[in-house]
Formats: sequence, C-alpha cells, structure tokens
Amino acid sequence: MTDKKLLSIAEISRLLEVPESTLHYWKNRFAQYLPSAGRNRQKRFKPEAVEIFSLIASMLKQGHTAEDVMAELSRKYPVNVAIEQTAYDMTQQPASTQFQQINMEPAVQMAAAMGAEISKSITEGLRGLLSNIPQLSFPSDAPISEELRCGMEKTAKDLNEQGENIQTLQEENTCLKDKLSIMEAELVRLRKDRRELEKYLLDKMKAVTK
Repeated sequence: MTDKKLLSIAEISRLLEVPESTLHYWKNRFAQYLPSAGRNRQKRFKPEAVEIFSLIASMLKQGHTAEDVMAELSRKYPVNVAIEQTAYDMTQQPASTQFQQINMEPAVQMAAAMGAEISKSITEGLRGLLSNIPQLSFPSDAPISEELRCGMEKTAKDLNEQGENIQTLQEENTCLKDKLSIMEAELVRLRKDRRELEKYLLDKMKAVTK
C-alpha cells in the first residue's frame, strides 16, 4: 500500500487505549525512533509508529526504565531523522545542521526549565543581597551617571526605610504580645472570681430555702 494514512496522537491514543498526555511524553522522549511527518502541532505518525508506541507501553508496564526502552528501540529500529523539506533539498545540508534539527522539542523544553530555575535562583540571591545592604552613599567622582546614582541611592533609602518599618512592626508586635498576656491573666482571674461568686450565691440560696 503506497498511500499510507498518517495518524495523529489522538488516533493512536484510541488504538492503544493510552492517554494522549502519555503519548505526547513518549513522542518527545523516543522521537528518534518514531517515524513521523510534520512538526509541532502538525506532526503526524506513520502507521508503523503504532507498533513502536505499543512496545514502549508494554516495556514500561513491565517495569523497564526509559533507558531500557531506548536500548531496545535502538536494537530493533533504525533512527528516524524526520525533517521537513524546505526551499532546498535537505539532503544537501551540512551534517551539523541536520543534527541540530533532530528532536529539538525536548531540548527546548529542558532549556526553558533550566532557564526558569536559574532566573529564580538569581532573583532570590539578589533579594537576599539587597536586604543586607546598609545605607549607601556614592562619591561625587564615581564613574556612573547622575541619574543612575540617584536611582541607586533612592533604592537604598527605600530599603533602609522598609527595614526600619519592619523593626517598628516587630517592636509593636512584642508590645501587643505583652498586653495580650496581661489580658489573658486578667480573664483567668475574672473567671475564677465568677465561679467563687456563683458558689457563694448557691450557698446563700440553699441556706434560705432550708
């Protein structure tokens, strides 16, 4: 059959009864062994890819690791370099260019995740550094522009003011805790007095009714 129908992830999901989200992960993890056409959302798989997806599902269900699956696929199937035809014949591209276009989606996702983690670490580090900066002053001969100097001095002043505000709040909090302790002690005393008064009144009522 020369005209083979290309299959979407949704169609393969129905054939194998495997969730689409799982197949999306597998298509990225084992992309070099899955014969396909198109890119990104337009990617479709050749019918023979169903057998490969089925093997992946079977091995993972049996408890094999992804590395085990990759080794088995490399033993049974050839590497598929699915690259779209563009304005010129792809076979004429340098080998280094072809290699860069193989299975780029997982690499892009990994790079994005690493970038997010690095950005988070840098942000947290800067916050910690700025929180410990004392009142800054810059000599007039410093090799920076007046606008930049003013901006940095304003930032340092704001940070110092925030530190003073935090210290004031901490002192007020300590004072409120002391007042709360006094009020709790007074409440305990009042409850004790109420119980003693209730007992006294009950005794008086019993004496009257005798």
